Amino acid sequence: MATGFGTIQRNTVSTQAGYQTLFEKINAKAQGQKKTLTWYRNAVKSEASSYRKNFDKYILNEKSDKIGAVEDQDSNELRRYTVQGHLYMFEYGARSKYLPYYDRFPLVYVIKSEKNQFWGANLHYLKPKKRLIATSKLMQGKIDFPKSCFHKYIQQHVEGLMIDLAATEWDTAILLPTEDFVKDVNGLQFPIQKEDVWSDTDESFYDKIRGQRLVKGYGTQQSVNMALNS
Repeated sequence: MATGFGTIQRNTVSTQAGYQTLFEKINAKAQGQKKTLTWYRNAVKSEASSYRKNFDKYILNEKSDKIGAVEDQDSNELRRYTVQGHLYMFEYGARSKYLPYYDRFPLVYVIKSEKNQFWGANLHYLKPKKRLIATSKLMQGKIDFPKSCFHKYIQQHVEGLMIDLAATEWDTAILLPTEDFVKDVNGLQFPIQKEDVWSDTDESFYDKIRGQRLVKGYGTQQSVNMALNS
């Protein structure tokens, strides 16, 4: 069981009157009561269903969208494919029997994207406090993740659309308990405790990939260099 979250200090805040993040909406639904992880995942999917529903228009919007930097995106969007520098939440069904385990509901910061696959760091492999630190560095233009967080994702194994999270959502969305780690054995899925995954990550925590953050927008090839002067 997971408990509702208390008030947390946010790094970024939307200027829209009455704006609530995905985290805040779900936290309000929980009403401070203990909820299962499945409840949180279903709550996220329920909220996502309220995003763009006219998919003919949505596909055109995705192609013409001129968002260059995540900071310019003031709301969550549903996407069919990823671009570099964005943070996504989605359902995923891995097909490899060689994985020790995988996350069926990953939260991935994408560092490279191609037509049929993409690569990124799944923040769920980190303990919540370490997610906050990593996200704070991203907002400062720095990539700093343990190598064990990085994975390759096959586009056709993504189930449904992906939530492209607005920058104002990042430091709260990372705290939603939606991770769903499982091990696939001959087609059967067995749950893996998140604490065991975090322990594995901690063992190689300082073996990291570091770099400068680049952001690409939808509908444009232009990249925005997000690195700040150090």
